[in-house]
Amino acid sequence: MLKLLAVLRTIFLVFIIGYTVRATPFLGEVSRTFDEQYARCATGLGLLLRAAWIAIAWIAFETAVGWWLAARAARAKLPVKVPKGGEPPFAPPGHG
Repeated sequence: MLKLLAVLRTIFLVFIIGYTVRATPFLGEVSRTFDEQYARCATGLGLLLRAAWIAIAWIAFETAVGWWLAARAARAKLPVKVPKGGEPPFAPPGHG
């Protein structure tokens, strides 16, 4: 399960980087009018906000899965029955 989460995390990271780079306006682009500049910035800002919310949703998903795995590990039972009372099964020999 942890390896699957690592693969999904890597795929998501590549996706969110590409999505954010696509949304970011570059300095080489020259806007001819104020309206064109405003439209380009507004579009880029909308895409960047969407990328931020996608990232927040992913962090919430990973947090929920992490808590679920931690709770599952805490509930795990020992595979061997532990004897109650008496000496431990591998007691050191006495010093006599």
